[in-house]
Amino acid sequence: MKLQITIITQHHHSLKQAEELGNLLLNELGENTMLQSIKPYTKFIDSYSIHLEKTIPAGNASVEIHQAIAIADHLVSPWLSYFDSDSQKIELIYNHTDQTQKRKPIFNEIRWAQLIH
Repeated sequence: MKLQITIITQHHHSLKQAEELGNLLLNELGENTMLQSIKPYTKFIDSYSIHLEKTIPAGNASVEIHQAIAIADHLVSPWLSYFDSDSQKIELIYNHTDQTQKRKPIFNEIRWAQLIH
């Protein structure tokens, strides 16, 4: 099962800064994670979009959804969740605020994130 993860950064003045965060995310998310792309994100000044894909073992939908939530929470918290019971899919959305929790200080550079299972 593949998880699609999109990260929108903030305060990144160069592609190199976004690449550093992308590489850190690869390390944090562990094995079976691929960096798909890093591109400027024109909606916000000094922002980049980082697209990752993580493969998790296929199995029971409830277990897969729990794994997706645990992976997302490993980076930042809280996440809004949207669940479709018909397809057994979940979409998680994170929006940066002063009250959100970042599991590492560098994750303060995450403005917005989406994880789709």
